[in-house]
Amino acid sequence: MAKKVKPGKLRGNTNPNNLTADENDYTLSIIGGMSYDLDQLGQLVVQDGTTTDSKEQIIRNFRLIAEKGIEMGLMGNNINYEYFRLAFGVKGVFNSANEAFMRPKHEVTASMSVGPDVRKAMEETMVENMGPAQHYAQMDTIINTVNGEVNKSVTSAQVLEVKGVNLPIKGDDPSVGIYLQQVGEPDNTRIKATVILNNEPKRLMFMVPGGLVINEMYQLVHITQASASGNTTQLLKSPRTAFSNTQLKCTDGTLIPNGGEEERPGEL
Repeated sequence: MAKKVKPGKLRGNTNPNNLTADENDYTLSIIGGMSYDLDQLGQLVVQDGTTTDSKEQIIRNFRLIAEKGIEMGLMGNNINYEYFRLAFGVKGVFNSANEAFMRPKHEVTASMSVGPDVRKAMEETMVENMGPAQHYAQMDTIINTVNGEVNKSVTSAQVLEVKGVNLPIKGDDPSVGIYLQQVGEPDNTRIKATVILNNEPKRLMFMVPGGLVINEMYQLVHITQASASGNTTQLLKSPRTAFSNTQLKCTDGTLIPNGGEEERPGEL
């Protein structure tokens, strides 16, 4: 199977660069960013349909290679995982040519660098400047209430519950609302939810609109004029847009046996 690291799309906000006196000097900070552990990454691989191995098999094989590489690296070897390179060294001052290594004066360090495939994907990754930093909605936990799955699925005409911060949808701009957008599709294809059941700063519930395509991946798009505090009397002049870091697979709401690790042919 030919390997290829797919480029992505980063979104960021600008902040004044306080290290310089130039008032027109800004830096870009990436918006959001979830933390994925091995279990979650294994589940995403299974959901992609790129393998018939179970999540447990994928994780086990990864651990076997990763742990053996670290073991060999800690014996003084340079480890090339193709996607990144790993090498260990030593930090600390030695006061004589024959001084022994002693902790905590000395310590073992690690250095990593990306490989050519990752670097090529970085060069092709799109970056969108979303303007000055603001308190955007953070959609940390997304629950499909019909089957209880968390950060995994969405079902048409069923209730989706979102937990996080800065979640209230407020404002009279026509764009204000919560949307579902199919991953990779243009912004004008977003489907707006018309029934909002709960609209609080840390909890948002709404009825998922119809028209979602089974087995396709979707992302939530949150547009509001609410201030950072969620104060209903203080609205921003212009709406701000936030994107969920989680991608949700459209299903019929039925729980998949064995935690969603069924074997199925490739679809991506």
